[in-house]
Amino acid sequence: MALFSILLTLCLLSIHQVLSDKSDIGLNPGEMVANHGYPSETHEITTDDGYIITLYRIPHGINDDGTAKRPPVLLMHGFSACSGEFVSLGPERGLGYILADAGYDVWLANARGTAHSRKHISIDPDLNPEQFFNFTWHEIAIYDVANSIDYILEVNGDESVYYVGHSQGTTVFLVLASTIPEYNNKIKLANLMAPAAIIKHYPNTFIQGICKYVDRVWDLLQKYRIYEIPLVGTIRDTVTTLCVNYPDEESDPLCAFIHDSMLSRIDEADVPVVVSNCPSGAGLKQYVHYGQLVRDGGFRQWNYGTEKNLEVYGTENPPDYDLSLITTPVAFYYAKNDGLITVEDENTLAAMVPNVAINYMVPDDSFSHGAFAMADDVVELVYNELLDIMSQY
Repeated sequence: MALFSILLTLCLLSIHQVLSDKSDIGLNPGEMVANHGYPSETHEITTDDGYIITLYRIPHGINDDGTAKRPPVLLMHGFSACSGEFVSLGPERGLGYILADAGYDVWLANARGTAHSRKHISIDPDLNPEQFFNFTWHEIAIYDVANSIDYILEVNGDESVYYVGHSQGTTVFLVLASTIPEYNNKIKLANLMAPAAIIKHYPNTFIQGICKYVDRVWDLLQKYRIYEIPLVGTIRDTVTTLCVNYPDEESDPLCAFIHDSMLSRIDEADVPVVVSNCPSGAGLKQYVHYGQLVRDGGFRQWNYGTEKNLEVYGTENPPDYDLSLITTPVAFYYAKNDGLITVEDENTLAAMVPNVAINYMVPDDSFSHGAFAMADDVVELVYNELLDIMSQY
C-alpha cells in the first residue's frame, strides 16, 4: 500500500500536461473558490498538539446573500491530496461548490503535512522532519478533524456538522468516531466515499508482497531520515518516463494498474488544475500505517512491534478500532473497480458499523478509487445520491 501510494502520487504528477486555459491553474483551493465568484474565507486553527492547519470556507452559494443560517458540512480529502480535490473540477462538478449552492456552509479541510497545513507552533518541518511528521491518520483524526469540528460549530453556531470524506478522509472519521465517541453527537451524517479501513483483500498482489516487509521499509526510511515524500527532480522525471505513456499491462503491470484503477476517468483537460494542488504532500508514516493494515488485515492502531506495543498498549498487538461505538449515521459509497478497496472488504466494513444509512455501489463497473474526486460524470453517479441522503438528515 505504501509504495503503491507513493508511485500513484508521482504518476498523477506525471500525467500528460495538456494545455488548458482554465484560470484555476496554480491557485490554492481558497483562491479557486474566489476565482469563480463564490465567497471564500481562509481560517487557520491550531490543534491541541500544536499543528497549524488551514480550513477554506465557502459560507454560501453564489446566488445567495448569506443572511440565512446554513448547516455546516466538513469535507476531508484523501491520501496525499488536499481540499483542492473538492473544487478543482469547477462549480459544475466540484463537490464544494455543489454543496454551497445546495444550501450548506462548506468547510474544506487540509490535513497536517499537506502544502496548506505544513506548520507547527514550535517544530520546523524542514529542520526537524522526524518530529513534525511523527503522525499517521490516527492523529489527523483525533486532532485535525476533532478540532476542526469544534471550531466550525463555534463559528457557525450549530450543534453538529455533516461530514464528507474520501479515501483517507473516511479512515479518519472511523478513527475519530470510535476513539472519541462523544464526537458522534457532533456529526449529523457521515458520507464515506471509497472507504479505506479494511484492506485484507488488497487487489494488487505485488503491493501485498511489499507490505509484508513494511516495518523493514519504515526502519530503512528512518535510518536515512526520510519522513516526507519528495515530489520533484529526478524521482518525478523517472516516473514520467515510466508512466506517462505506460506500456500494456503485460509488460508493465504496475503503471497500467495505476492508470486503469485510479486515473482512467479523469478528463485530460482537468489534469493541469488537478495537479496544481494534488498531490499535496504527506508524511511517510501515514503510508506505512496503511501498509500495516494490508499486512495484518484488521483496522487497528499503529504497530510498534511486540515489545513497544506491550509498553504503549499493554498488549502484544495494537488494539483494533471498535467500530461498534459509532452511532453517527453512515452513508457508504463504493466502486467495483476501486483499485485499493475491494467490494468484499467494503461490505465487511459496512457490516461492522451499527448505523448504516446506505451502502451504495456506484452503478458503473469502470468507476475507480480516484473517480470519486476526479471523474467527469461523478455528479450523476455519486454526488446526486449524496445530496439526496443528506437531505434526509
